[in-house]
Amino acid sequence: MLDILIQSLVCFFAVYGAIQMGFNIYNTLTGIQYKKDDIYIIVTVKNQQDTIEGIIRSIVWRSLNNHHGGTVPNILVVDMGSTDDTLKILNKLCGEYDFIQVTDSEGYMKILQKIIH
Repeated sequence: MLDILIQSLVCFFAVYGAIQMGFNIYNTLTGIQYKKDDIYIIVTVKNQQDTIEGIIRSIVWRSLNNHHGGTVPNILVVDMGSTDDTLKILNKLCGEYDFIQVTDSEGYMKILQKIIH
């Protein structure tokens, strides 16, 4: 019974390692490199003046208190046409944190095109 368990674990890790190696080779050949700075949390909002500051600050604090390193990813907020003070609050947060970026839906599509190509 123990032999079967050990063989299963060895087989699992061998397959997992082969898959990871394949991804690494593919990423190297295609020039795709992933860095910590490339990680984004994307938040879409519309007329969220009452909640957006709490949401953003919650993301920041949860990321800082994460037991896997305590780093904050970039936060991209996509405004979908707010007519209240949402943009004003977001601009204030952008002034406080350099890792927050605010854009509209058109700007978001441009960013996606840059990432894809």
